[in-house]
Amino acid sequence: MFRNTVMVSARLVLFFLCCSLLPTALPAAVAKPRTWTIANGDVTIDGDFIAANETTAVLRRKGSGRLVAVELADLSREDRQVVQELVSDQKPLSQSPDDASQMQTWTSRDGMKIQARVVAYGKKDYTLSKMRGVVTINGKAFSALDSLHQLVVLKVLSKIEGIALEDEADLKRFVGTLSGQPKTYPLEGVLMELRTGDQIAVPFFMFSDSDLEILKTGWQDWQKSEGEAQSREDLLIRSEAMEYQRSVAQQAEYQRLEMLKLTMLAAQTGLTSIWEVQLKPNPGVYGRPISTMVYANDSKTATQMVLPNYPGYSLIGVRKASRF
Repeated sequence: MFRNTVMVSARLVLFFLCCSLLPTALPAAVAKPRTWTIANGDVTIDGDFIAANETTAVLRRKGSGRLVAVELADLSREDRQVVQELVSDQKPLSQSPDDASQMQTWTSRDGMKIQARVVAYGKKDYTLSKMRGVVTINGKAFSALDSLHQLVVLKVLSKIEGIALEDEADLKRFVGTLSGQPKTYPLEGVLMELRTGDQIAVPFFMFSDSDLEILKTGWQDWQKSEGEAQSREDLLIRSEAMEYQRSVAQQAEYQRLEMLKLTMLAAQTGLTSIWEVQLKPNPGVYGRPISTMVYANDSKTATQMVLPNYPGYSLIGVRKASRF
């Protein structure tokens, strides 16, 4: 029997992991919608083909964009042939990551087939929490999600946690076991573009083993490029830190030289004088006599400026070294 509501199996919902892994793009209508006919001819659907398995085809209605699941047995013979061609009339997948970027037929772990091409690889955290009594997914209220995304959330968490989460009540009970702490699920996968132009995010755990082998090389290349990008960023940060330290040191040296100039100017104008303070080590203290120059108004001040810097030394004498 034809079903005119969103009737999506667990395997299909998990395949369409929208808004949970990578940012999704707005649909781009690049495939012309088809009129699909139910076997008895009483009902037709204008829409795009999305995916299919051995028993069911998933279509997206033209206009509303809602997904509907139709049993293949309910479609006309011509439509069943179209579905067969859409899921099989593609070149075989190869081990080349370049081929993954071409439109091909991919298979989910539960047998759902979909035509798509890989747009990008990536990773994103999927955080479940409770804020003011409201269950949120990545900061957005679960109740604010549309019905399809709510179903996606429930199926994804059911898959990861290994428990049955059928509705929002089940989800609230599960969140209650987290003791008020958010729980984050790191997901890795690909952004894929369907033949309709829509872009969806699909986690790796939804692909069949054979498809994962094809995606593995591209994923490794992406990780390598991300690592190189991170290394470049770290190098830039270190370079900026070194440049900042050099700038601070240069500024300190500049200030020291400017202060020296001012002090010398003060000595030349008679506001201060240059004094030579001579020191010698006390008996039992290893060292040699020291002579140091300081700026001071008088000999006593000059002596008080120098002696604390040389413990174990005593004064030999002080003389005025400037002519002013």
